[in-house]
Parts: sequence; structure tokens; C-alpha cells
Amino acid sequence: MYFSNRKDAFIFYQIILDCYARHDLKGDIQEEKNKWYVQLHESGGSLLSEISQAVNEILSKRKLNAWMEGVLRHRFYYDDPKEIERVIRMSIKLKKDPPEGVCLPAIEEEMERFIKRKVFERSYSDFDQLSASCLQHIYSDLLDFTGKLLDEYKLEEAHQMMVDSWRRRVKSKASGVPLLHVRYDQGIKYYFPEGNPVGRGELLNYLESHPDPMIQNLPEDLGILPALIYSPEELMIYADEQGEAKLELLMNIFEEKAVWKPLSYFPFLKA
Repeated sequence: MYFSNRKDAFIFYQIILDCYARHDLKGDIQEEKNKWYVQLHESGGSLLSEISQAVNEILSKRKLNAWMEGVLRHRFYYDDPKEIERVIRMSIKLKKDPPEGVCLPAIEEEMERFIKRKVFERSYSDFDQLSASCLQHIYSDLLDFTGKLLDEYKLEEAHQMMVDSWRRRVKSKASGVPLLHVRYDQGIKYYFPEGNPVGRGELLNYLESHPDPMIQNLPEDLGILPALIYSPEELMIYADEQGEAKLELLMNIFEEKAVWKPLSYFPFLKA
């Protein structure tokens, strides 16, 4: 296997030795015509599977993000290095946990199949040529993936702008409600400091006497709106489920004003 970059050659060699090598494997790294040549020797057997695995690991870890950066710069015209870094960092999260209804191309699986096929076709390869051929092979999928990634990135940016706006609002708004209790048990319910539940009628009356340009109507599912409408000085959340989206959003908006306690600490009615 030939490499123009000595670091790639060394990583390739180490991957095989550390992860895939057998006891009788021998090899070395040599320089030849301005390229680094990794030569492997093994008595009895083939190392093609190990070679394809090592090449795939190098491309996935050292090339894929650079390819995505190239697509962002030259096909989607992003030029802010920090923003490009944020988008690429988000791609890791997106691959691990894609949003519901979003079908992502399996880029890394397709890379692995392509590399394995190419390595098994020949007894040796030029890494740069193999890398370029791999990029050409997955380029359409990479464009598709990056486009969907940017859609999610824009949604997240818009979401963060909304959160920042609400956060500034609850910090600056004078509220007549010092404390609001939030109870989550298969649904979210709100209670005034004395224990009375917050209902739609109370919210409508409050909005009538305290018009809010950011809240035009009340949907069937109130969600986090009661907390935003009253913007209390303290928000006491009672729940046993970590990670529930609405509660996490409330914690994010209210920050130091929000306190999370187990459901068993809820001081009022239990049903």
C-alpha cells in the first residue's frame, strides 16, 4: 500500500498491528519515489480483510470530514470555519440519532463495501487513488447527506434563537407569580404556589389583562406556554423522567430559575 503522507502510512501500519495483526505478521514502512510504502509479510494466509478494514478506518476518521467540508464550501457556499465546524460536529449526532422521518444515506457502510471490493480486486493499491475513487463513488450520497444535515442545522439554529429570545424574556419580565410548580407524570401540569391547578381559563384571563405579543392563541396542548406566560421568579419541576423534551426546554429557558426534583417531592395532590 502506497501513501503520499507518512502519517497515513504509519496509522495504517499501526491499525493492522494493533487491531488486526496475527502473531506471525511482519512488515515495515519504506520510502520510495516520494511515497511511503507499507509492506506486509505473513506466512500462510491473506491480509486483504485487515487491509480493507485499516483503509476504511483511515478514510472514515481522517478524510470523511474533510470531504464534507469541501462540499459545504464549494457546493453550499459556507465559508465561516467555526460554522463549518459546528455543522460537521452536528453530523456525528445526526448519524447516531437521526430525526424521525429523515432517511439518511448510509455513507460509511457504502464506503466500507467499496473499499473492500477494491482491495480484494488487487494485491496492492495506491492510497490516494483509492481515496479519490472512494470519494467519487460516494459523492452523490455525500451531497444528499450534507443537504439533510444543513436542514437540521438550520432548524437547530432557529430553535436556539427562539430559546435565547424566551430566555431574555423570562429574565426581564416582571411577574406577579413568584413560584410555579410543574408536575410531569405521563403529561405536564402546572400549579400555583398554593396548589391550585393552572387551567385554560386562568391563562386566558391573564392574557386578557396582560396582553403578550409573542403569544397570540392557546393551542390544545399547552406544552411550555403556561410557564412562559407567567414567567415566574422560580420554576419548581417535579419529574422522574430525565430527558423529556418539554422539561429540558423549560430548564434551558429558565436556567437558574428552574429547580428539578423527584416526582415524590410534589407537595400537593398525588393524582
